[in-house]
Amino acid sequence: MEGINTVNVLSIDEEKLKFRITVSFSAPQLAQDSGEYKFLLPIPTAIGNNEDYNSCVIDCNGFTAYALGGTADPTWNVNIGGGVRVKVGALELQMDIPSSQTITTTNVVPADSGVGNSRVGGYREVLFLQVNSVGDGNGNVDSASGRCATWVGTSPAKPIMCGNPFGKTITIRNHDPISDDLCWLVSFGAGAGSADVGHYVYSFDVTMVPNK
Repeated sequence: MEGINTVNVLSIDEEKLKFRITVSFSAPQLAQDSGEYKFLLPIPTAIGNNEDYNSCVIDCNGFTAYALGGTADPTWNVNIGGGVRVKVGALELQMDIPSSQTITTTNVVPADSGVGNSRVGGYREVLFLQVNSVGDGNGNVDSASGRCATWVGTSPAKPIMCGNPFGKTITIRNHDPISDDLCWLVSFGAGAGSADVGHYVYSFDVTMVPNK
């Protein structure tokens, strides 16, 4: 049986609507609130400032979080009552980019039972976490050491329709999906609610959508 030759034909008009955004934060160096980080998203081309493209679809296709190699006991802190160190299996990534197509419903307290506590709108995407070993900066790659740990987040979700984010100051928030409270990496020994020791890296694909 002969193979079938296929050709992937790319259209310049379509490809120029696609943008890749990489954002990183070194929390120990920033004078920003823990778990919440701001940055200015510049306009890369005229399309990002074109009244014919008021909307886009955004997909977070990569996330990682890790502490400096000198932090031997990294763990997540959730901002409940000043801070609680907890096991976190997923993050909900939230950004203040308008969207009418998202809902978050949490069920934490008895009053939520059978009903839930819902918030509607804004960019929201759940990233399911796994812990990998990437070494500690001193040549050690022992996966059993907290110094080597990095949390990697992936999402099977499809891109979501949002407003045009370019030319605006964007706020990224790492939320615990169970409580919907901010969360960030701390040293366990430093105690709950202690300083943010995390480095956070996000990768997004953005595709502009014509108004018509």
